[in-house]
Amino acid sequence: MKRIPTIACATIALTCGVALPAGGFAASPTRATITCPYLETRDLTFDVPATFGDLPDIDFDYPSKASIFSFREGHLLLVAMDEDQPSRLRVVISAQLNAASGAYDGQIVVDMGGHEVQMHSGPVRCTVGR
Repeated sequence: MKRIPTIACATIALTCGVALPAGGFAASPTRATITCPYLETRDLTFDVPATFGDLPDIDFDYPSKASIFSFREGHLLLVAMDEDQPSRLRVVISAQLNAASGAYDGQIVVDMGGHEVQMHSGPVRCTVGR
């Protein structure tokens, strides 16, 4: 029996989530900002879109575009692909609300490589600010 790499399993599972509606906060005058630190010196920060179903703009080391975003009912999910190579996964964040801390704890996978794939996978704790 052939084993499927972990990243492939995560991609398959997240792709199935495309059938679910994208989520976000209802429009409000103060937009929430989500910050997800990864590695020791890097943060991924983005604003929650004001309109339900919109995708956030992200600032990543390589031009990337969110393709899936859901932030509701205590769950955070973000998938972003490379802008120049739309089939190349750049960021995946899957986290759940920790009621005790108010942060979203989960996993992050990022591809920080240029011409070569350079994956980092590990725990993440995302915080939400206004």
